[in-house]
Amino acid sequence: MGIDLLDLVFRVEKRFEIKIPRDKVHELLNNGNTFDPPPNRWIDFRVSDFLELIEVLMAEQKPESKLNIFEGVKQDIMDCLLVEEEEVTLNAWMARDLGME
Repeated sequence: MGIDLLDLVFRVEKRFEIKIPRDKVHELLNNGNTFDPPPNRWIDFRVSDFLELIEVLMAEQKPESKLNIFEGVKQDIMDCLLVEEEEVTLNAWMARDLGME
């Protein structure tokens, strides 16, 4: 798990006041694209994969929440990876498209 991913996980945990179990992050990595990751990477996953994880955890931990999960996750990705808003789409690859290390 890279520093960018750890930073993003911490940001999302703080924003939504949830706990993201590290085994869930490892599942995300294990289920990611290992067939053709970008150069110098062993894995990549899409923004939608990360968002789906956060949505599940929010439903479990904060079912009463009315927060816009995608907007919060998008903001945290922008702040963490220093990318522009239009780059953070559901189909964007975290490493290949957004430069996550």
